[in-house]
Amino acid sequence: MIIENDISDSNYKTDTDFGTPLTCQVDAYSSMTDLGFCYLRSNDFTLSMSQQHDLNMIQKHFDSLANDPYDQNSGRYRQHSKYIFLPCYKLLVPHASETTSYYKQDIGFNDEVISQARAFQPVPDDILSNNLIRSMVLHDFENSPLRQHPSTLPMEVGIHFIRMEAKVDSPSISVPNRLHKDGEPCTWIHLINRVGVCGGENIITDNTKTNVLCRQIMHDTLDSIGLVDELVWHQVKPIHVDEQSEIGHRDVILIDFTPMLATPNTPY
Repeated sequence: MIIENDISDSNYKTDTDFGTPLTCQVDAYSSMTDLGFCYLRSNDFTLSMSQQHDLNMIQKHFDSLANDPYDQNSGRYRQHSKYIFLPCYKLLVPHASETTSYYKQDIGFNDEVISQARAFQPVPDDILSNNLIRSMVLHDFENSPLRQHPSTLPMEVGIHFIRMEAKVDSPSISVPNRLHKDGEPCTWIHLINRVGVCGGENIITDNTKTNVLCRQIMHDTLDSIGLVDELVWHQVKPIHVDEQSEIGHRDVILIDFTPMLATPNTPY
């Protein structure tokens, strides 16, 4: 991750001036469309000084995440909210917090929650409006096959903060703990913090679930993985504390995109 010198406040945008995508030296779009995934390293991104400041705020924010209410002993902490994204205007508008704290996943993708609607703590407004988060969303969209849709088509964007915390003799396990699909057409995983842990290998396969396309542990801040749901399956292995620690954690931001397509009424 390269940091540029920037002493201006010009990177701070309003809702009507979304700004520019996170600067990346790698053509992630080609990998996403050809292979169904991409892996980006921290040093593939270049941050301005103001973006580094925003990143520092995000890193600290993970300490405030609430325990996963559906498994208090899992070592998982979460927040979840949504935006509406209008590509033609580069406009990103947060949903009202009280209507977007629900995260649903169909039983066909995650049978460990039995199609249960799960209510998580919402992401606070100051983080939803963080300019680096917004630049990450724009980067992820422009490097996904969804950019081929008409620019007037709105996108629903999910933003999910997840901390996996491990203790001695108590690993932290992701849900679902197996190869799975998320149900959203495109999802990105961005590592934000990794402290005192080992493990957490990301595995990506093609649709046979036997041909492994990628085995990679994200170690550095902003190591990132993009996934095209219809083309790949994926999972993350449990994390354990390393030999020098009694407690450790792995923090990621998930950003997913779903086109907001109208569904015609079914005639009787």
